[in-house]
Amino acid sequence: MGFSTNRYLFAIRTLHEKYLCVRAVDVAHYLGFAKPSVSISIRQMREQGLIEVEPDGNILFTESGKTRAESLNRRVSFFRQLLTDSGVEPSLALQDAISFSWEMSDTSFEAFKAMREASLNA
Repeated sequence: MGFSTNRYLFAIRTLHEKYLCVRAVDVAHYLGFAKPSVSISIRQMREQGLIEVEPDGNILFTESGKTRAESLNRRVSFFRQLLTDSGVEPSLALQDAISFSWEMSDTSFEAFKAMREASLNA
C-alpha cells in the first residue's frame, strides 16, 4: 500500500475521531489538497475495498481499511511518543512520526518496538 493511500487512511481516521460524518471535502481541507485530487483517491480506495461511501458522501472504513488505519495510528503514536520522550517538540515529533511510519516496513517497525520494550525493561 502506497504512501498516498496511507496518508488518506490516516486523515480519514483522524477526522472520524472528531466528527461523526467525514466527506471528501473534509479530507481535502484536512490535507490541504484540491477536492478533485481527493475524489480520485477516494474512488481508488473504494475500488481497493478500504472504504465505502454512503449516498450522502459519508466515508466509512471497511474492515480491511479500519485494520490498516488502526495499524498506521499505532505506528504514528509509537514514534511520536519515542520522539517526544527524546526531547523533540511535539508538533515536529508528530510530523516526523507520520513521515517514517508510512514508509517503514512491518519488519523494521517490529524491530523498533522490540528495541524500545527491551530498553524500558532493562
